[in-house]
Amino acid sequence: MSQQPFAGRAADLVTGHPPLEHADSEDWERAAEDCVLSRLRSMRLIGGLPRHKTPLGPQERIERLKCLLRLWANGCTCTVDEDLVADIVNRRKR
Repeated sequence: MSQQPFAGRAADLVTGHPPLEHADSEDWERAAEDCVLSRLRSMRLIGGLPRHKTPLGPQERIERLKCLLRLWANGCTCTVDEDLVADIVNRRKR
């Protein structure tokens, strides 16, 4: 069993596909957001993350998802984008 079960999933989402064609799809965005939320559930975050942030626009959200997943795929598995997480959680809460 892997110590970082979501590291491979992040790599699957950012490699092997044309970046714009793949990342603009709603299916990719949903899978990427699921990956981010799953990874955060497995992290030990003391004090939690702020949720009162300004909502992100669709293009900024996709860019931040790509950036975060790329960092995770390259071994920076403790990186957290607080604005992105707040946006995902708040949109899914509705």
